Amino acid sequence: MFRIAVCDDEAYFRNREKGLIEQYMGKRGYDCQITLYASGKELLERTDSGFPYDIIFLDISMEEMDGLQTAERIRRLSETVCIVFVTAYITFALEGYKVGAVRYLLKEEGSLEKALKECLDTITERLNKEEAVCEFAFQSGKKKLSADAILYVESRLHRVIFFVMEDGVQEYSRYDRLDAVEEKLRQYGFCRVHQSFLVNMKHVIGVERYKVTLEDGTEVGISKKYYKDVEKEYIRRQGEI
Repeated sequence: MFRIAVCDDEAYFRNREKGLIEQYMGKRGYDCQITLYASGKELLERTDSGFPYDIIFLDISMEEMDGLQTAERIRRLSETVCIVFVTAYITFALEGYKVGAVRYLLKEEGSLEKALKECLDTITERLNKEEAVCEFAFQSGKKKLSADAILYVESRLHRVIFFVMEDGVQEYSRYDRLDAVEEKLRQYGFCRVHQSFLVNMKHVIGVERYKVTLEDGTEVGISKKYYKDVEKEYIRRQGEI
């Protein structure tokens, strides 16, 4: 899940940016949580114990504490959060890059949507690469797994079993709920196909009633509850190839 903050003292632009971000994330199947702030001061007051965001869209021209001052304070809390300035003026660009701003987006209605899309393309690609390795505590010990290497996950007798491509297909198990694993892996292209199965759609080579076929030949059943969503996601991914 991408955790995003939008900080702007103009309600119109706060809501406009929120809508464009939701539209972008929805089209790509990403989960996101967006929090809106009307001032830099409000943002910092809510996050004084740490900075719980991956991305922040920050207006520069705000009263009391402007965007540059806010960004400087943010950098003391987090070196990794992606800061994007959204402003009507480009004159502070050099100052913005001193605090590691990823982009400057201009508040021009005709170009904001395109610029924001291109900006999020860059950021989500970077964050996905950084987060593509997941660590789990299995019964055999802690292990880091590449999300791309996981074929599917099965829930069985209060355990979840990961089927991972490593010199063939290896199995790793832990006591957990499949719902919790789904929450962690959904952003990497995993899809629930059954109450007991979560599959990596990157490795699905076929969908038919009522099963998915994975590239290693494994067939996993799809319940009627999930069939339409799985079929839709498979067709969407085929269109991207």
